[in-house]
Amino acid sequence: MDLNALAAAVYVQRQERMVDSGPSLRGVGSARFQINGSLLSVGMAQPRPGKADEFVGRVTRYARERWLGVSWTYIAGREDPQLVAAFQSYGFHIRESLLLMGRVGALIEPTKPISGVSITPIRTFEEMQAYERISTWGFGNQPHPSREQILARARERWDEQLAQWYHYYLGWLNREPAGGAYVSLWEPVPTIYGVVTAPPSQRRGVAGQVMIRLVRDTLTRGFPWTCLYVAVGNPAEQLYHSLGYATIWEQASYQWGDPRW
Repeated sequence: MDLNALAAAVYVQRQERMVDSGPSLRGVGSARFQINGSLLSVGMAQPRPGKADEFVGRVTRYARERWLGVSWTYIAGREDPQLVAAFQSYGFHIRESLLLMGRVGALIEPTKPISGVSITPIRTFEEMQAYERISTWGFGNQPHPSREQILARARERWDEQLAQWYHYYLGWLNREPAGGAYVSLWEPVPTIYGVVTAPPSQRRGVAGQVMIRLVRDTLTRGFPWTCLYVAVGNPAEQLYHSLGYATIWEQASYQWGDPRW
């Protein structure tokens, strides 16, 4: 089992999420669609030769007629590069560029122990609140979020874990909550999300140890691999490479329409 098999499995996994109907692409190609509220997500686009512009035009007209915004995921190396020029001609802009990274098997562990760091699965609602505080601080730059905000999102996360959709982990530094992450359990290739360290505890090895424990436990559940997404240029990419993750593909999300839709 290798990264090519992992990439193929992730691609199929993405296809299975996009099952909604969309515009007719007869004569110009094929694509997958998913509608979330007022946003039409498009992926796995395969235009026929010379039809990329008409292909994007049909999708855009379909969305405009229904007051939908469009989020189009383009995977470099797997889809026609002429799509990029078509996106530009129809007024799309890049919202984000991500790397999909994957690893078969366990992660590479540091040769020296990291002092003061321990990792535990989240087992109580109080620990889930601690993770949510760290997440809000690290991702949202809110060191002092309201209690209501923490409780609401922590409850959602707790319910997801009880349903066994995701499993959460908390990293401790000198016995204080300092970081965490979570992993999907409902899909063939588990995806790692929300890797975060509280700003005062960064660069102390917490995130790496969270990843190592999380992946180890995921493998014991019978999964042979894991994957994750990281923004192009994010310093976290260096951490993931050091743990043994390899880049599978680069993808860009192109946005059309009012992003508030």
